Amino acid sequence: MKLPLCFYGNPILRKKGKPITEITDELRNLVQDMVETMDAHNGIGLAAPQVGKLLRLFVLRRYIDGSDGKWTVSDPVVYINPKIIAVSQETWVTEEGCLSIPQIQLLVERPFKIKVESTRLDGSHVVEEIEGINARVILHENDHINGVLFIDRVEDQYLREVQDQLREIKSRFK
Repeated sequence: MKLPLCFYGNPILRKKGKPITEITDELRNLVQDMVETMDAHNGIGLAAPQVGKLLRLFVLRRYIDGSDGKWTVSDPVVYINPKIIAVSQETWVTEEGCLSIPQIQLLVERPFKIKVESTRLDGSHVVEEIEGINARVILHENDHINGVLFIDRVEDQYLREVQDQLREIKSRFK
């Protein structure tokens, strides 16, 4: 079932998600609904607070660089109670957008490589080293479960340029 999105201005987007203590059928259903919602909005990642659930949970599809030079995406990957345990000194800057802040894309600097630990929906504990765009997506979604939005990581000069759009989003989706 497609879930309603929470948009910029909704206070839940500024709160930290609560740890998940048990993998239940309710959680499995939420994950399924989140994937359906993410896909319906052509997103690559979606965090629980973005659908009104204050949980340390996000889903994403990894970008896969094909041998033909075209990108495809993976099956959904679930991150329960993720922790970023290392980030590289090397950073890179590229545009980011967000389903909760529609129509705005801004340059964000993030670490190029990360190490993340999390639990999967089957209960397994995973530690991964991820780089590039997939690391960026994880960091973006991990920010969401900590009450941080990508616009919080944008240089002031660029943020000033979109203040009117942000006010419009805030008023339109309240």
